[in-house]
Amino acid sequence: MISTLNPVSIIVPIKNRCNLLPNLIKNLSNLDYPEYEIIIVDDCSMDNTKELLKSYPVKSITLEKSVGSAEARNIGIKEAKNDIIALTDSDCLVSKNWLRNLVPYLNSYDVVGGKVIFSDDTEKKLNPFNTKNETVLTKESSINFLNTSNMIFKKEIWKFSGGFLNYRIEDLEFSWRLLKKGFKLVYSPKGLVIHHGNRTPLQNIIKYLQYGKSYSKITFIHKMNFSFKTDRILDINAIFDYLQLISLPFLFLLASILFSFMIINVLLNISVNILSIFLCIFLTFRLIRRIDILFKIYKFTIIFGIVNYSLIYMLKRKYKSK
Repeated sequence: MISTLNPVSIIVPIKNRCNLLPNLIKNLSNLDYPEYEIIIVDDCSMDNTKELLKSYPVKSITLEKSVGSAEARNIGIKEAKNDIIALTDSDCLVSKNWLRNLVPYLNSYDVVGGKVIFSDDTEKKLNPFNTKNETVLTKESSINFLNTSNMIFKKEIWKFSGGFLNYRIEDLEFSWRLLKKGFKLVYSPKGLVIHHGNRTPLQNIIKYLQYGKSYSKITFIHKMNFSFKTDRILDINAIFDYLQLISLPFLFLLASILFSFMIINVLLNISVNILSIFLCIFLTFRLIRRIDILFKIYKFTIIFGIVNYSLIYMLKRKYKSK
């Protein structure tokens, strides 16, 4: 591989993460690479991000209206002065040799993605980017998409493809679109990026419902699926957790209603309802820890949303009637 280290433009979208900005810029400013620029795209943050960006010697773009991470990346890439584009996220830290390790792959490939380590337990379960093997992407390969938290490509590829589309998992759609057009994509276990962002359980539920919705659309459009060659096709334990989530809370609600028809202490009736709520929360947390079932059987995401919202609605109605 010829080690041609051409100038790079690093694009990072950010929204409401001013607390991460100092470490992000410090990390990106200390790369072992001859020439590169840093472009931060502020996607209409409501915190102090806009003001804080003015104090750093990086190029920044402030959007007056939120457009989402996909379009924010497109806007940053349009403003890039270099022909090589490197992408990462605002809650990531890159290795010192990140660009030096990955850019030379562009002599042989159109797009390269490096190793990503997630600190979030849920992300770890879904992370294909921890293999020690270099992988040329195909529809059937163990890795068949690259992550925008660690992706480098030629700007001309982005122009030809039409850029990132407005999906919640735009990197998946972008990778599959390029594969179908015949471009060469490769994963390298080098160029480490650590994704240190953590979300609350509620944020995880919202995020993976959005992922499931986008994944359903993308698989229908491209007639492709995630490759999970090293995993079991069905995770029986996860399915059992899912059935518990659906059935047990309703059984407790039914028991609560039956108790209400009996001459029982009101306090007992309230305690049964509270117990059903805590049980639902507990089972939801268990499901989140095994969230990969939503990707393997993505149609269940619709049921998952209906069950959660229906349960909340029923509980509200029941309490209002008292």
